[in-house]
Amino acid sequence: MTAVALGGCSGANAAPTWTFSPISIAAAAAGAPTASSPSASLVPTASAAPVASTIGLSEWNVDIASAIPAGTATFTISNNGTIPHELLVFKSDLAPSAYPVDKSGDIVEDGPGISLLSDGDNIDPGGSQTRAVDLVPGTYLFVCNIPGHFKAGMFTVVTVSP
Repeated sequence: MTAVALGGCSGANAAPTWTFSPISIAAAAAGAPTASSPSASLVPTASAAPVASTIGLSEWNVDIASAIPAGTATFTISNNGTIPHELLVFKSDLAPSAYPVDKSGDIVEDGPGISLLSDGDNIDPGGSQTRAVDLVPGTYLFVCNIPGHFKAGMFTVVTVSP
């Protein structure tokens, strides 16, 4: 019967962990539910599993959720576009319009007020790469910084929560 009851939870992104809190002998004597009684229950708890996510790149879009949890995130990054793209991850409290840019409008990757956390190889159309990034709570910019792409709006602001 337990397998049937837990089967409905399989649609979640990550399997929850479960804890069971047995009651004390004194509580059982006072008529509280026991581990074998029908009113005892399993309670889901937060999982410490790493975050796994997919990111799609295409002309002029970085497709990722705008809010994700903190932790080590493993991203599978796919170029669904028709030209090469890249993915950089910056941490900053600056709005994208305030990022330091060069005269062409491309982000100065070591500019003031931003921290480049992740930079991989360019990805050809139809290609992909996997990358792990340690994310702490805060605001991030996931962006393609190939010349002209940031200026064309190819970025997404992501909030990382505890």
